[in-house]
Amino acid sequence: MVKGRQKRLGAVAAIAATASIVGLAAVGYGQRPAAQATYGQTTAAPKQPFYYRPKASTLLDGVLVPLNSLRVMQRAIALAPGADADRAPTLELLAAPLKTTGLGPIRIGMSIEDLRAKGLKLVAIAEASQGQCQYYSIRDYSEPLGLMAIDDQILRVDVWPGSLTSTRSGIRIGSTERDLVRVYGQQLEATSNPATLGKTIIFTPQDPGEDVYRLVFETNDQGQVTQFRAGQFPSVTWAEGCL
Repeated sequence: MVKGRQKRLGAVAAIAATASIVGLAAVGYGQRPAAQATYGQTTAAPKQPFYYRPKASTLLDGVLVPLNSLRVMQRAIALAPGADADRAPTLELLAAPLKTTGLGPIRIGMSIEDLRAKGLKLVAIAEASQGQCQYYSIRDYSEPLGLMAIDDQILRVDVWPGSLTSTRSGIRIGSTERDLVRVYGQQLEATSNPATLGKTIIFTPQDPGEDVYRLVFETNDQGQVTQFRAGQFPSVTWAEGCL
């Protein structure tokens, strides 16, 4: 049994390493025009919000398909019967849906040290961070995912374009506003978002103890979800993240 688990984990590590290398070649980080300012306002001109989006040229389109295939393979291994996800935190992340309270071993309210103790290696995203508000990605994890921390406490999880992560109800990148209404119904509030030419749609849970958490979805002018996040109110609603 131990040898079998080691082989599975070794295969996942190889796949993850390959996906990371391809991912670095195929995608980048960028910014879009600023929306309204909320966090850390000063008298100075407001900074642009941070948005994660692919910057691959059409020449790299052929690379993105095998990259997505690698992610599907990773998820298949994570979800396979007998997969020891508890011993590989990145496997547990791949197998987990995003909830209002976190993703897999990542729980809203945890400290950075708590996450490191679980075996997750965090990498700071400098261009998305400011002062005591910091963004992190996860080393050796190919999904476009961001963790916002204030004073070293995780307050939200962002799912960015290209991710295959979904919510517990099956909403993912590419889902439609109609899908959101079908799943969440009257628990949604929507406002227009000039930065995306779509909407910012907020789901407020009614379960006891979850009223301080939210799911927030950003859509484009075609009504499709382009990115989404979960976390604690009000930080989860900040369109510009830490900036």
